[in-house]
Amino acid sequence: MPFPLPPGSFREELRAAHGPLFDAIAEHPFVRGVGDGSLPKESFAYFLAQDVLYLDEFAKVLASGAVLADSPDTRQLFLQHAANVRAVEQRLHESLLPQLGVDADEVRRQEPKPGTLAYTAHLHHAAKGPLPLLVAAVLPCYWVYAEVGELLLARQPQDPLYRTWVESYASPQFAESVAAQLELVDRLAPEAGETLRTDMHRAFRRSLRYEWMFWDQAYRLADWPVGP
Repeated sequence: MPFPLPPGSFREELRAAHGPLFDAIAEHPFVRGVGDGSLPKESFAYFLAQDVLYLDEFAKVLASGAVLADSPDTRQLFLQHAANVRAVEQRLHESLLPQLGVDADEVRRQEPKPGTLAYTAHLHHAAKGPLPLLVAAVLPCYWVYAEVGELLLARQPQDPLYRTWVESYASPQFAESVAAQLELVDRLAPEAGETLRTDMHRAFRRSLRYEWMFWDQAYRLADWPVGP
């Protein structure tokens, strides 16, 4: 596990309560397929296209964190993380999407898939505050991708496309962002009342479920069940 779980910390409490969801994500066939190279490129292209839409909204949610921030340092943290998301998205997607025949501008003109829309709606709801709730909701995106990145890097993906993607989430720079969010949730949780901490668990769990669904919809190439 790349990040320590200090005894008595809220992150330890979250991990103990929701560990099976972390395990389910790590064992999903999408994740395994990236590691051994068996994931169809069509599924990866679907994933990256939806990731364009997701990260656009995720950056907005992080910017909301700056508005809710309880200190100048926390405000700066969220502004920096929002900028990082936009920079990483542009760099990563500009390098990978053309290789898969996907145009990011065209993706942005399309409606998000069901899992993407549900996940981002959940995050925007949490972004209304209070701050501890927002932090609990965004934390799984950081924590899950860091753990998946480390897990898959250890498997040494041979496909250069998959390896490039994995390395971006196994980088020291990304680890610093994850550590900052973990430290923040540990600082905020003790100051929250019992009701708010329960809500934090609920938001965290829901985000973990949406993380699993995000992999799963790409693996299955899921679309809206009725339409257009």
